[in-house]
Amino acid sequence: MKNKSILSYFRRNSLTKQIVIIIAAIMLVPLVALMYDFFFASRTDEIVFLDKEQRLESLVKSTNTEFSRNLESLGVVPEDLSSTTLNDEFARVVEPQVPANSGIRFGLYIPRTEKIAVLGFLHNYRSLSQQEEAQRESEIFASTKIALVATAMSNEPLFRISGTWDDQVVEYISPVVLKGKVVGIIWAGERLNPFFYQSNYFRKLLRFFTLGILVIVMIGTLLIIRNITKGVDRLKQGLQRMENDIHHLLPEMSGELGQVARAVNRMAVGLTEKERLEDQLKQSEHLIALGRLATGVAHELRNPIAIIKTLVELMKQEYSQMSGIEEYTMAIDEQVNRQDLEIQELLDYGRPTKACIKECSVNDLINGVLSFSAAMLRQQRVKVALKLDNNLPKILADTERLKKVFVNIIVNAAEAMPSGGKLDIMTKETNNMVRISFADTGEGIRVEEMSRIFDPFYTTKKTGTGLGLSISYQTIELHGGTIDVDSNLNKGSTFIINLPVTPQLSDRSDLLGTTNSSH
Repeated sequence: MKNKSILSYFRRNSLTKQIVIIIAAIMLVPLVALMYDFFFASRTDEIVFLDKEQRLESLVKSTNTEFSRNLESLGVVPEDLSSTTLNDEFARVVEPQVPANSGIRFGLYIPRTEKIAVLGFLHNYRSLSQQEEAQRESEIFASTKIALVATAMSNEPLFRISGTWDDQVVEYISPVVLKGKVVGIIWAGERLNPFFYQSNYFRKLLRFFTLGILVIVMIGTLLIIRNITKGVDRLKQGLQRMENDIHHLLPEMSGELGQVARAVNRMAVGLTEKERLEDQLKQSEHLIALGRLATGVAHELRNPIAIIKTLVELMKQEYSQMSGIEEYTMAIDEQVNRQDLEIQELLDYGRPTKACIKECSVNDLINGVLSFSAAMLRQQRVKVALKLDNNLPKILADTERLKKVFVNIIVNAAEAMPSGGKLDIMTKETNNMVRISFADTGEGIRVEEMSRIFDPFYTTKKTGTGLGLSISYQTIELHGGTIDVDSNLNKGSTFIINLPVTPQLSDRSDLLGTTNSSH
């Protein structure tokens, strides 16, 4: 039960905490081993040094006792003891002990004269010349002076380690007291085994090196964990946002998390595309039903309109002598023709006929349209500026339908400039496509209306069916081209048509599956 509770607690934690706990547990083992080695080795060193201290202490105390006894036997007060007497008595006491204590160096320091005498060797056991002996004593005094002076001032024994890292010496220093006064300092030093202090030195280096490596590894591991968990958090936040908006893709990342993010993004794009196709299918079904309804309504309306038109013609003939009848019949004729035109638009939208394809020049079609719309443009005070490419290739197209598209755009442009303006018409070839642009300086189109201007029956005019741009869009799609609009409110609009030089004509079903679901 206890193990289960630990596992359940571990699983409840976040990924970051889980990884940190695992790494900490892994790092704890070598760290504990290192600390154990550190304290165990320190304890071993203490034992070695304690053994050396006890041995040197015993040797120095016995030497000091005998040396003090000999000085007392001289019956001389401390102030009258000369350096020579002290050195002679020291030599008499220590020289017999030197052969028995090989590797131990004895020394005497006389504070009054600041001179030392040294007997025995730590190493290099050989006879020295007078000059070498003086040099040796000078070096020994320089390395031990501070400890000797400290012992003389404190009147207390001192145990210390001196020397360099590759040549260490342990020394026990004790004052020589005669009638309450320090007359000299006796010490004995022994060299540590080179293997001991060198191995101890390298062992310490190894400890700190290992500790440093552990710290670096731990820091590096924590940084890696931080990067991983940070990436996981980014994935988690991205997925949470994706729950609310499937179009929100995960951010780009490196490594395996990046592969996961890209896979999720591909899945999201696939789902988005599926939704788009489903919406497009629904829109297509809606447009099919709408086309059938429009065709049926247009057919039903055309019969009574034809009857009205016939009756008007009869009225003109039979009541031609009646005063004022012509005014009424003209008004009825105008409205009947207007309704007949709108009915024809409904029929064109709901039941498009097969395209009548032939080779044609876009420039010629534009000039032809402008020839019969010039009067309307002059009346609207619209100036037309043509920039037609003379090297424009001919295309295969249904000329009558393209003319209707051009007329529709030109008329819309003129109506968007009620106070007059300028209409720039330009043609050129780019990437095996013929581009035709109509740029006006009119009122422009509102942003909220931009996405709906090609929708059937959508219009901002007081009169009209709202089918003009929808039929134009349908016609351009039929020719395998595109029609786009760019508009700035109160600055004007630009309609851009792209038609392929070699068209890929579509049938009615293709038109219903256009890439713009709102058209």
